[in-house]
Parts: sequence; structure tokens; C-alpha cells
Amino acid sequence: MKKTILLLLSIAFLSSCKQEKSVEERYLYQEDKIVDVETGDAYLMEEDQRITVVHTDGSKEKIAIEEAPFYGSTLSDEYIKSLEAKFAERKEALLEEKKNQLKEARRSRYVDFSDEELLKRFQQAHKDGLDMSRQMDMIAELVDRGVVSSEDAPDLLEISPDMVNFEIEIDENPEN
Repeated sequence: MKKTILLLLSIAFLSSCKQEKSVEERYLYQEDKIVDVETGDAYLMEEDQRITVVHTDGSKEKIAIEEAPFYGSTLSDEYIKSLEAKFAERKEALLEEKKNQLKEARRSRYVDFSDEELLKRFQQAHKDGLDMSRQMDMIAELVDRGVVSSEDAPDLLEISPDMVNFEIEIDENPEN
């Protein structure tokens, strides 16, 4: 009888040692990724609400956050929130950089024009019915220069205020 109990206790002890690791033990939370210590897979947040899984063989797949094996644990939830915040910061920084590039490109297009010349050029373009994106581009530069207020821009363009967009991209040089 003692041998049977000892054997059962040994089996119970061994089986408890072989239990699967908890989420906190199985996944290594690093600066910009989560690594599965059992498989070696890395989980990165490169898109909003999606995770890119980089497998050990180099292949990649994109999954929804909810499909991640670690989704739902307290530590993972906090970590994913921090990843989402970092992603949002990167996205905002890229948008800001793009806006600055657009402003710089616009500034260089009109560098040779004085405020008055640019205003006259806009008025003529508006009168001639030039492409609205070009008109908006000129108005945006006039607003940046302080010649026209952003409140007056819709009236000068004769459009609704919610249609005004100063972050437009012009591919070619404006007409002279």
C-alpha cells in the first residue's frame, strides 16, 4: 500500500512539473515586441489593432490583437496598451513630419512671390477656376504667412469651412 501511495504521489508530482507555463512565464515582454520563449515567435505591433507574428523560420503573419495567444492576461493587457500608445505616438510623429514636409514644399513653391503677388495670383486663379487643390495650396501659404486668416480662407475659396484642407500635396509646379 505504501508503495502504491508513493507511486501515485510521484506521478502527481511529475505531472505537476510538466504543466504548461503560465502566460507570464511563457512570454517575454521586451521594449517593442513580445517573444514566445517556447517557440521563439516574436509579436510586434506594426499596425493599429493588428499584431505581426514573426516566426522562427522568418515567415510573417498578421493577426488581430484578440487572436494573440497572450491576449487577456493582466500583464499582456498592460503591455499591449503601452504598445498601442507607442504606435499612436509613432503614427502622430509621422503625420507631423509629413505635414512639415508639405509646408516646406509649399513654402519653396512660393518663395519668389511677395505676399501681395501671391494674393493677386490666388485671386486670378480663383477667377479663372484653376484646380481647387492649387487654390487651396496658395491660400494655405497665405494663411501661414499671416496675410489671410484661417477663418477667411473658406470665404475666399467660396467653399464650406469643413472642406478646407491645408495639408494637401501638389505633385507638379504651379502655373506662372
